[in-house]
Amino acid sequence: MVKNKKKKVLFTTKWLTYTALMTALVVATGYIPGIPVLTGKIYWCDFAIYTAAYILDPLAAMIVGGIGTTFFDLFGINGTAYNAIPSLIIHGMQGLFASLIFMVLKKYFNKADSNRREGVIAVISSIFPAVWVILGYFIKRITWETLLPETAVLKMPANVLQEVIGIAVAVIICYVCRFKKQLKRAHLLPDFKGEILDKNEKVDILKEDSDEINQPE
Repeated sequence: MVKNKKKKVLFTTKWLTYTALMTALVVATGYIPGIPVLTGKIYWCDFAIYTAAYILDPLAAMIVGGIGTTFFDLFGINGTAYNAIPSLIIHGMQGLFASLIFMVLKKYFNKADSNRREGVIAVISSIFPAVWVILGYFIKRITWETLLPETAVLKMPANVLQEVIGIAVAVIICYVCRFKKQLKRAHLLPDFKGEILDKNEKVDILKEDSDEINQPE
């Protein structure tokens, strides 16, 4: 069998399906009423973004965070279309950073594939993205919304709580409830690299079979 090393699949059906589902989940969480706290509200999109970061690849996580929140801002019922561009940048980079850091840390510090250790790695990998979101919203408020810095600072505790809750819920879903482990055992975990290799191998097998059939007897 001749391996076709040059054939690469960038967007497989599984990749598109998982990315679309998680993006839709982010949009759906936008319709959950926010919890008033201190001088702001806690929203639920972050747990879906962090879950996507732990399960999907960095590009998919960036799309889930950025496009998901942007779609809700554009088509939601809260009249937040003016937030679409900041949401695209802030939450898109949030998903990218979380997934990228998680992928690197997992590669070097969880070679034994421990569920508990991976949960710890997930928390650590989410710290910088959380800080990015908190600072991103602070900058957005003093530039995009032209609020006074003092007013923007008063709204930061709500963002801190939102990030803490988002990370906690995502870790509970993926590792305490062992959702990611269950996906893996059921062969439903999106192993995108493996899927690409499998598809290439199938193409090679079909090519080999076709060559055998066409050979003269």
